[in-house]
Amino acid sequence: MAEHHEKAVGVSLDEGLRELLLEAPDTQLDASMKPLIEKWDNPAKARQILEVLDHCIFSALASGLIVTSLELLYQEACEAEGTTHEEVIKDAPWRDDH
Repeated sequence: MAEHHEKAVGVSLDEGLRELLLEAPDTQLDASMKPLIEKWDNPAKARQILEVLDHCIFSALASGLIVTSLELLYQEACEAEGTTHEEVIKDAPWRDDH
């Protein structure tokens, strides 16, 4: 089952998760996050995902389901890039505001 989950997360952005996030109702994901998601590379970089994830958590801009989905995407992106959370946050200037 873990193997199936890993494959699903690894391909989901390429196959439409980005579009699902962009189409999510405002009750699930605040509209202010959608321009950031529109700018994501494909596949999204860990830094890009973390920026949206941070804003969603710090400002309560997303439902628990969206936050969990972003967390999984972020972990997958870090693994794919061969980086760590500690490395990614070194390039996270928006965190200076929190």
